[in-house]
Amino acid sequence: MPEYYHTRVSPQRSQPSSDFAKFFSEIITKRESVWDKDHRGKIKVGDYLGFITGQTGKELIYIFRVKEELPHYMRPDHWAQNGSHTNGVENVDKRGVIVLTNEHSLPKTFEWSTFQKATGLGRIPQGTQRVATNKDLIPFVEEINNSRTE
Repeated sequence: MPEYYHTRVSPQRSQPSSDFAKFFSEIITKRESVWDKDHRGKIKVGDYLGFITGQTGKELIYIFRVKEELPHYMRPDHWAQNGSHTNGVENVDKRGVIVLTNEHSLPKTFEWSTFQKATGLGRIPQGTQRVATNKDLIPFVEEINNSRTE
């Protein structure tokens, strides 16, 4: 069964915002682009990743499907190559890569405030988070459950 993850791309953090702008540009032109996996390496082909973007109080989620997994040495040169993961165990240069696409049956965008109210989730996550608590309350859970890995 596919999982749904989300992560915050804060407009106050220049490097993630710049990386997301490059990612989004490729999505527009190629319908797919790469991003790094979660710090535990749990995201897999068929899962979904939502990017929570925008100013506080006006956040929007952009939703993508994981099309492919790539090894860590396929990381783009412009990505950060040092620093620790959220859990501080290993450097980001060891984190795997995922290919994301906007070709899927879920909504392409969704209002964070609506998602938050529907699921009862608290504040915006720091780092990548799998939505496990109240997963059945995700407004598009039926589309997630009925999707297939391609």
